Amino acid sequence: MKIGLQLFTCRKQAQKDLLGTLKNLHGLGIKYVEAARINFDDTDIAAFKKAKELYGIEVVSAQIKPNILHDEFDKCLKFLNETGCKIAIISVLPTKCIIGSDEKLVEFCAWASELAKKYKEHGIQLCYHHHDFEFIRTKNGTRFDLIVENMSEDMNFVIDTFWTTKAGINVEHLLDKLSGRVSGVHLRDYALYRKFIARKPANYALGDGVIDFNWIIESAKKNGVVYGAIEQNTPHPFNQIARSVKHLNEIGYGEDLL
Repeated sequence: MKIGLQLFTCRKQAQKDLLGTLKNLHGLGIKYVEAARINFDDTDIAAFKKAKELYGIEVVSAQIKPNILHDEFDKCLKFLNETGCKIAIISVLPTKCIIGSDEKLVEFCAWASELAKKYKEHGIQLCYHHHDFEFIRTKNGTRFDLIVENMSEDMNFVIDTFWTTKAGINVEHLLDKLSGRVSGVHLRDYALYRKFIARKPANYALGDGVIDFNWIIESAKKNGVVYGAIEQNTPHPFNQIARSVKHLNEIGYGEDLL
């Protein structure tokens, strides 16, 4: 399984200087990238091509807002084809589905399934990326259960270890349940921090929280996951990426980064 970085982690830097950011990631031991929070235009394509030439960096996946995947299909397809990327990811539910009825969610699944079919015709696997709000209880299980039941087989999934853990869901069990339909796993650690007398959840560099990534990565490999992407929402991305890479090397997954 290839392990790299979700570009959301250093999105501010990438938006200012994508090639320079990719150079910095190369210096930290990152070879694989999930593109996110960029323009997906010719300038970005050129930067990724240059990064591959200079540093061997590969685009393994691209996380894009659903309206852009649909409304700017040709632009997205050009980015995917020219960077050699075969996996595109719906980044988040539309707001009307987050706060709307289960019926709205089922309608979205039908819409997304048609979009997945369209991308599949061009050799691209479309995936759905979740947050924690999909695990809210509904009449017969969770809203995520409803999504899985109503997405066609053309749609795969990207599982996020932080959001899953925050929702109280066992990551390994979820990977087993979706075996064969998970293309990627976002690797983010989870822990509580104290704010006055309250306990608040936050994401951390790998190894700094409570998640056992040996279990996660082995489960992912067993269930046919193609890639893992380190991800963290942090004001100090490069320092934190280095900590995550160090932890992966310490627990025996350095070769997956190469």
